Amino acid sequence: MKTIYFLLLLSLFYINGAAQELPPLNNYEPSQYGAGNQNWMLSESENNYIYIANNKGLLEYNGAQWRLYKTPNESIMRSVKVAGDRIYTGCYMDFGYWQKDDRGVLKYTSIIESSVIDVEEDEQFWNIIVNEDYVLFQSLSHIYSYDISSGKVSLLVSNDNINKFFKVNGTYYYHSLGEGLFTISNQRPLPISQSDFFKEETVILLFEHESKVHFLTENADLYRLENKEPVLVAQSDLNFDLTVYNALFLSDGSLMLGTISNGVVSMNLDGSTNYVINQSDGLINNTCLTIFEDSKKNVWLGLDNGISSVNVDSAYSIYHDRDGELGTVYTSYKSGNILYVGTNQGLFYKNDDSLDFTFIDGTQGQVWSITSINGQLYCNHHSGIFIVENDRAERIPGTIGTWQTHRISDDSNLLLAGTYNGLYFLTKKGDNWGGVRNKIKGFNISSKDVVVDKVKNIYVNHEYKGVFKLSLNDSLTSVQRIDTVEVLGKGIGSDMIMFKDNIIYARRDSVYTKPYNEKTFTLNEELSQLVKKDVYTSGTLVISNGYLWLFNKDHLSKISIEDIDGTYSVEKVFLSKELRNEKVGYENLTVLGSNEYLIGSSYGYTTLNQNKKTVTTNELYINEVKSFKDGEFILFGLTDIPTIPYKDNFLQIHYSSPSYNSLNTVLYQYRVLELNESWSEWAENTSIELKNLSYGGDYNFEVRSRINETLSTNTETYSFTIARPYYLTNTAIAIYILLLIALIILLNGFYIWYFKRQKERALLKQQKELELRNLTNEKNLIELRNAKLRGDIEHRNKELAISTMAMIKKNETLNELKEELNNLPKTVESKSLKKMLDKNLNSKQDWLTFEEAFNNADKDFFKKIKELHPSLTSGDLRLCVYLRLNLSSKEIAPLLNISPRSVEIKRYRLRKKLDLSREDSLTSYIVEI
Repeated sequence: MKTIYFLLLLSLFYINGAAQELPPLNNYEPSQYGAGNQNWMLSESENNYIYIANNKGLLEYNGAQWRLYKTPNESIMRSVKVAGDRIYTGCYMDFGYWQKDDRGVLKYTSIIESSVIDVEEDEQFWNIIVNEDYVLFQSLSHIYSYDISSGKVSLLVSNDNINKFFKVNGTYYYHSLGEGLFTISNQRPLPISQSDFFKEETVILLFEHESKVHFLTENADLYRLENKEPVLVAQSDLNFDLTVYNALFLSDGSLMLGTISNGVVSMNLDGSTNYVINQSDGLINNTCLTIFEDSKKNVWLGLDNGISSVNVDSAYSIYHDRDGELGTVYTSYKSGNILYVGTNQGLFYKNDDSLDFTFIDGTQGQVWSITSINGQLYCNHHSGIFIVENDRAERIPGTIGTWQTHRISDDSNLLLAGTYNGLYFLTKKGDNWGGVRNKIKGFNISSKDVVVDKVKNIYVNHEYKGVFKLSLNDSLTSVQRIDTVEVLGKGIGSDMIMFKDNIIYARRDSVYTKPYNEKTFTLNEELSQLVKKDVYTSGTLVISNGYLWLFNKDHLSKISIEDIDGTYSVEKVFLSKELRNEKVGYENLTVLGSNEYLIGSSYGYTTLNQNKKTVTTNELYINEVKSFKDGEFILFGLTDIPTIPYKDNFLQIHYSSPSYNSLNTVLYQYRVLELNESWSEWAENTSIELKNLSYGGDYNFEVRSRINETLSTNTETYSFTIARPYYLTNTAIAIYILLLIALIILLNGFYIWYFKRQKERALLKQQKELELRNLTNEKNLIELRNAKLRGDIEHRNKELAISTMAMIKKNETLNELKEELNNLPKTVESKSLKKMLDKNLNSKQDWLTFEEAFNNADKDFFKKIKELHPSLTSGDLRLCVYLRLNLSSKEIAPLLNISPRSVEIKRYRLRKKLDLSREDSLTSYIVEI
């Protein structure tokens, strides 16, 4: 990056401690360009890149980024020369050339390695001269010729004391210490002069001027070669000795001398010095090793510790008050051949033929402005008003701290002074205003900005209180009426001025105008654009040379008004606020001559010569395109259309418009057409990072530049493609299609299987439902059958109960009859009847009938109890049956035709057979079987 702010202001030039008006200087320290301290030779390519032979290798500078290519044999690089697409370099024991590959990276080819030439031990190559067909490489002992087409290397000169090697108007010269001045003709050295002068003097530079060969020696003496002999032309007018190490004849006809210990000297061909640049003036080193002038007339200095460039063709010159003798310049005025500057320390002057400013006695303190009225200068000072005559100033008695002074009208004998506590009138004494007439009563506000219109209304602007319109009485001694101009409001940093019968008021975001024939202020939309927020510095307005000047953030606005239609035209003069370094709110500018101006600053001043119309043309270049992968940057070809993997979706693009004028403002715009057709905002950034772009798209990145107001002659385009992610590649898509087909087949098979299964499930469900209905019907049928059976059983049980009760009743009746018979006398008839009764009581037929009825009601009982207790007798079974019918012993007795007591005995015996304990219920056990 260029060092352009405070470094610019600190890097100005002086002669023997005297400040000078000097062109801008730009310094590049080793920490900035990232290489060695010493820089031995410079050259420029067709695209305006600067190449430097540096201790560490070949340096490339494109106006935005530095890049170092180390010397292949890791030695010091001594020389460099660009020719077409080749960059020839010379170093320790080797020379060759560099060419860019498709990525913009330089690759080296050694000429020595491919030749049959054996260079001397420790030989280094200090200069390179390129011809159309061959290239010459010079060491301290040899000059070699390299044929570009054949690649052949041949030795032209062998000499142990070659000091310098030159090409002047197609002729090659070299100077050999102790031997003389030689030329090369037909690939052979020929002596021009072997006089003692050329043997003893060190020739630093040979050049042609007015068809004559001139040369410069190391003590800064300039000679012309006449009949092969030196003729002294001029000697340096400096009052100290110089030891010149190198020099260059510049395109403006001057010489730039690089010295061993005094920096660089700009010298004319008559020996007069323009300026000296040394370390105390801001140059980063006093030893200049090489000088080079680029195609834009910038002079580059290869130093023993860094690199500098001087914008010798700049329209600007800068006076830097390095010792602080002047202070901050608040005002200036050029009167004849005398320049006056008013500062916070007083009033100073200098003549055109002088370098130093001289303080005018009695003016110590703050000077606010200088006014010229009828050819008389007035210094408006913290202590009052001074009348200035050449190198003297006399304070007007009775005056106090004054901001500015104004004529009331051209024919008036009164002078209006805006002071710290209001307004005063001064009256003429002879040809000058020599005393205070009166203070205007009724207005005591500080009056820094004062305007008087044609009808003698006075407008006073106070940035904290607003704008006041004052109407005075006829005697001009007091204020009759004070009106606040409400439409203007209050504005910190605001200003008001009369310009071509228009009162103009400026503040942040707005400019108001009031023509002389209008009663009110109106907003001027056109001029308000000049003070909008992004360009606003202050509202300070200055009139100089018939123009109205407004100070903006990155430029000055030079405004003119057409006399016929009153339209405004604005010219931008590019000089940023940082470079102007003025006192904000007290910006000042004065005319020095035709289109020449002085702009005051905190460190002195800057002069602008608009007669120097430098044509600013610029071309933009994309320098580098890289991506980031696996923790490393990967370079892409500059002419390729790369495909960037989606997972490495990152692109960094570097670009620049080589501009080495430190006062130029270089800005860039870009766009990615597929994302947004609108250009980005102008910015100083020389690189852009593009990331997270959509995949599978072709993108076109466009970038253009602007130097001040001049657009680049080209718009650079870089095309690239973001690859689809691996899961969206053609192979992946083919796999997806196959998988989809397989899935469709699988789904189809699944659907077939599913519907088949559903059908089977439906059939199975139908079958189950049918079976369930059948089972339900069968169950219902069984239930019906069971109900019928239960009914049958209940009927049979009823029949069994009825039968049992009938048997019981019958047997009870028969037993009663038997009892009655027993009580009657025994006769044959009674015995027969009793026998018949016993037979009925023990009738087997009754039991069989009962047993059949019981089996029908409880058909499994006999089977179960017999299986459990096979030892039971038929009598036991009968008792079990009666017990299962839950009959009591009393009810059982008639059935068995025995007494209840006998039944109990039977029950007891049955319990034994059934192995029942005393706690077990016999009846319950039998019922549960």
